[in-house]
Amino acid sequence: MDRVARIAADLDSFHRGRGIHADDFATRVGPHLAQVVFADSDPEPTYGRDLLKRWFLVASQDLPPDLRAVFLAASGLTQPGPKLTDRLGALSLSTGLASRTLVRRLRQADVLVAAKLDSLSYVSEDDNPFARRGWYVERLESTAYLNEERPRFVGVREILCTLDGLEQICESLSVPRPPGDTSPVDLIVEATEGCEVDTLTRVSPSTWQVGLALPKPLTVGQRHRLGVSIAMPSRAFVKPYNAFVPVRRTRSFAAVVHLPNDGSVVGAWRLDGVPPTAMEDGVPIGDSFDLSAPEPLAAEWTTVRRGLGYGIGWSW
Repeated sequence: MDRVARIAADLDSFHRGRGIHADDFATRVGPHLAQVVFADSDPEPTYGRDLLKRWFLVASQDLPPDLRAVFLAASGLTQPGPKLTDRLGALSLSTGLASRTLVRRLRQADVLVAAKLDSLSYVSEDDNPFARRGWYVERLESTAYLNEERPRFVGVREILCTLDGLEQICESLSVPRPPGDTSPVDLIVEATEGCEVDTLTRVSPSTWQVGLALPKPLTVGQRHRLGVSIAMPSRAFVKPYNAFVPVRRTRSFAAVVHLPNDGSVVGAWRLDGVPPTAMEDGVPIGDSFDLSAPEPLAAEWTTVRRGLGYGIGWSW
């Protein structure tokens, strides 16, 4: 089944019930239709209904009049009935066409609209690996082990695929060089689950790009969990925070910090959606943690906004 057929199948399913007027419409948009309309974001009721209406109107505007009429009625845009059979029944009364004929024409309309949606949402290749579409993060968990000889950060992501054929994801990491240090940066980067480290490229003096190959290509709507561990050469290469600044949609984030055993951390605090530059200041800008507690420091966020910093900062 090609992409057009998959979109058509999602349209066929979406027409059922109240269509565009369904209270749970955001959960009823199939994965292939959602990829067209919402790209790498989730369908959201707050704006998604109006956005979906606009896509339907644009994609159906060149249909023959009889097919456009049945498509808009089935979608709930011109007929308000609570069921698909009610909406087609009302159209049958107004046109004199049998319901069986309308159903056949609706299937034809769905295929033509799907083809139009496919052409309107064509994704061109982007050579920038940090900007590639095709996935977003359902959840990211970042754990810092400051109690090891080489401080280590482990990131585990649950991603959701929004474009068929996703085979690799790329992420960046910041590794500051201590003042006056000119020695090679000795990173140990290892996959912990759900991927293989495909490439490790230094793109600037302090920024690295990690390419993670997936076990097999993902399909739209498929979830996948993958993890990677990064061991720093020494504490001198560690910025004083375990934090995350999302550049693509991320639904939730959790941070954990295992403190060093030598008591060198003298303060720690939450970073609750702050400008990235504020994380570098090394001063408390959020609620402080009790360092005397035996368990690791932990914080979680269920709402994460792009471009802001979330995590745990500390001073030593």
